[in-house]
Amino acid sequence: MNEMKRALTKVATKTIKVIAPSIAVSIAKNKLFTPKKKGNKWPKHVTQFYTDTRLGKVKTYKYGEGKCIWLIHGWSGSAYDFWPLMQKLSERGYSTITFDFPSHGNCTLPPKPYTLPQLIKVFDDVSSSLFEPALVITHGIGISVVANSYWIKSYNRGLLLTSPIFDIYKLMQKLVSKSGFDQELFDRVIHEIYKRDKMLLPRLSAIPQLQKFKGEVKIVHDKDDVTAPFIESERLIKTSNATLIETNKRGHNGVLKSRNILNTIDTYNVFNFESVASWHDVYQ
Repeated sequence: MNEMKRALTKVATKTIKVIAPSIAVSIAKNKLFTPKKKGNKWPKHVTQFYTDTRLGKVKTYKYGEGKCIWLIHGWSGSAYDFWPLMQKLSERGYSTITFDFPSHGNCTLPPKPYTLPQLIKVFDDVSSSLFEPALVITHGIGISVVANSYWIKSYNRGLLLTSPIFDIYKLMQKLVSKSGFDQELFDRVIHEIYKRDKMLLPRLSAIPQLQKFKGEVKIVHDKDDVTAPFIESERLIKTSNATLIETNKRGHNGVLKSRNILNTIDTYNVFNFESVASWHDVYQ
């Protein structure tokens, strides 16, 4: 059945590419770069506000008081993915702040295709309106966004990567090949992105930036993660100062509920320094 579905996809994408090239590119963009949006109902005691970005206003959430941690969600995820973790961190004396990328979560921007370069620009705009955190926790492609941002150039504290996707282009190539999607059409879409965003997707791997990063890098990754290959995290720790913490049978999203994350956060040296600002210190 999978082979038949792959063959049909291949025929369909090749056919429309020949008959209507411009329409084919538009359809391909929608297929490849439109996330699965899911709204969530946050508790009323969570502070919520909008942050201006070049792409429009994004919904931002703040919870707790204390030294601040940023939480950056992954593709087709949302800020709400972190809510259980935010509650635990608040109990431990940390404040957290997170936001919904465009077409994700409760973001009010209209659903449409969004690319990694656009998400990077949104992150840079949001980060410029906040004070520097002691730690940034990312999930999935969140690390590809942060590592390729302008903001990271002046940051040297802590990064905690959960289920990291380091190279979105490499991952998409595998998915395109597996699904039978026409490779030439995929390449045309990537070229269209470059013409608009002036960023080459194949060059937006997070690996080179993480190898140069001066702060603490720790990874919590499940060996059974079928979305973000565990082997990529194993490779990174061999070429950088990153530390890898393994989990089992939690999968890509289940890691966020792992106690390993809380235990790992407590090991960061940055929280031992009094100079690290807290939300209460800045906004009292």
